[in-house]
Amino acid sequence: MSKVEPSERDNSSIFVSGEKSRIFPSTRFLMAIILSLCFIALSVSTSNLAQAMVCMVHQPPSSASVKKAEDQTVLVARRDLSAMRGRTVQGNSSVRVQPCGHGSLSDPDISVSPCYKGNYLPWTSEQQGAIYAAQNVGSLFMLLAGWQADRLNGKWTIAVAMTLLILSNSLIPSVAPTSPWLVFVFRVITGMGDALLFPSASSMITRWFPPKERPFAVGFVTGGRQIGTLFILPLGGLFCEHPSTYGWPAIFYLSAIIGGVILLIWLFLSADKPSKHFLVSEREERYIARKITEEKLGKRTDRGNPPWGKLARCLPLYVAVAALVCHEYPLVIMLQLLPKYFSDVLGLSNVVNGIVSSLPSVVLFISKTLSCTLASLITARKPPLLGSFVLTNVAFNFRLEKSHYHKELNEFIAGPTACCKLFNFVGSLGLAICVGLTPLLGSSGNATAAVIVLCLANAFAGLHSPGVQTALVQIAPAYTGIVTGIAFAVAAVFSIINKMISSYIVSSGTSQEWAIVFEISAVVAFLPVVFFTRWGSADIQPWASTQGATPKQEDTRSDDSIVPTENVAASLAKCSMFLSHELSPS
Repeated sequence: MSKVEPSERDNSSIFVSGEKSRIFPSTRFLMAIILSLCFIALSVSTSNLAQAMVCMVHQPPSSASVKKAEDQTVLVARRDLSAMRGRTVQGNSSVRVQPCGHGSLSDPDISVSPCYKGNYLPWTSEQQGAIYAAQNVGSLFMLLAGWQADRLNGKWTIAVAMTLLILSNSLIPSVAPTSPWLVFVFRVITGMGDALLFPSASSMITRWFPPKERPFAVGFVTGGRQIGTLFILPLGGLFCEHPSTYGWPAIFYLSAIIGGVILLIWLFLSADKPSKHFLVSEREERYIARKITEEKLGKRTDRGNPPWGKLARCLPLYVAVAALVCHEYPLVIMLQLLPKYFSDVLGLSNVVNGIVSSLPSVVLFISKTLSCTLASLITARKPPLLGSFVLTNVAFNFRLEKSHYHKELNEFIAGPTACCKLFNFVGSLGLAICVGLTPLLGSSGNATAAVIVLCLANAFAGLHSPGVQTALVQIAPAYTGIVTGIAFAVAAVFSIINKMISSYIVSSGTSQEWAIVFEISAVVAFLPVVFFTRWGSADIQPWASTQGATPKQEDTRSDDSIVPTENVAASLAKCSMFLSHELSPS
């Protein structure tokens, strides 16, 4: 590209100040794809245990029922038959779900011992709960990682996170037969990878994407979690169905291989910020820098302490963290413990279990992507004509200033806070209702309806991405890493409590025990309908827009600086960020 002379810059400065950069195709969209791949690797590493636990732990005989044949015994249901004791009958490796009358199970001398017994681990329900929660223990490291995420190079921080995921998945199959507590340690390492990846990715989003593109970026990038779950659960069920050939160790080895491939892609194609990427165009780099400069923030380069006092007194932060906890709490059941629920209550086979368990994740990904796209369009467009006409007449009657009512209309209809509250309200209400209905359908034997309602629950859960999750990114963009680190560390604590309580309640795997777990989750999911709608906010806090946010010199220099003030205002008024024709990732 030829160098622009000063005279040429004067003639083209207005065009440059108002130029747009489409998100597709663009380097920042490539970065969104690569970040999403990293979340796929994270999801594969965190979700693999849910399916592996079904076939790696020996189920207690008191929760199984059998139907005797001449030459084999077939597991046909999951029932509480504590009277079955005495001699052992070897069953075949397949699991068939079919009606099984109590009359054929009345022999008190029969118990069940599964085939391939050597591949099963004798872990108690409490040990299983601790291993489920180990990942969240590691996620507490997010408090420190989030503090440093805005200072450190995001590319290499995420590379370290990916390395931890690969390491833990590679070693779990070797140490699992030795001790459950060694597995606990390596699952803590998995959680530490999560703790490094999420705040670093959030911080990179604020440096790569202008403000009104961030809802889409958050939904698209974090949607990798659902894609990873969709991939690993069906394959995990298939591996479990063939224990002599693959077995549960193959689930962890496959997760490590996926992480290794994505790590190589990340190292070659990623960059901490636009100015360091070898593919970014000058136009796109200038566009991103200008839009972030308009937001009055940049990457924080000072080494002073974060404004802990301001953070401690920030009501929107407390509200957003509490709403995130209430959002994540039922997802622990619907995503991480779902295969166990399908096995205990619905009696699904390993293959069917893996496929069905992945369906809610598919729905969650679609919901997050569509709702975040819709939120971006809502916040970018002007108020509807009808609403403007109505408020124009109201303003005329009450002698209001035109600038005043147009500002109020924009904030009420398309403001960031109103948009986040709307999506979060609908998402929390729908999630609570669906989670509460699930055990009622499951206990009645209507497996199809239970699966449909769980998918619908995840559709509502996806609305939290343009809701509370976007609010966390927006309230203090210069301190995104710290804010998300605090939020998800608190959520991790409650996830630990959730998994331990759920494992304690579900000791036998009966439908009554699972009903208690689901109803508790439904109550928790409903709470943000009240408090986030009342006190939540997605507006940049006054202390976050100035204190500690010192844009670098190259980020603040743009062609806008030589344009007269009135021309800048006019061009910015006409400049549309992230309209529908710019938002076309396919």
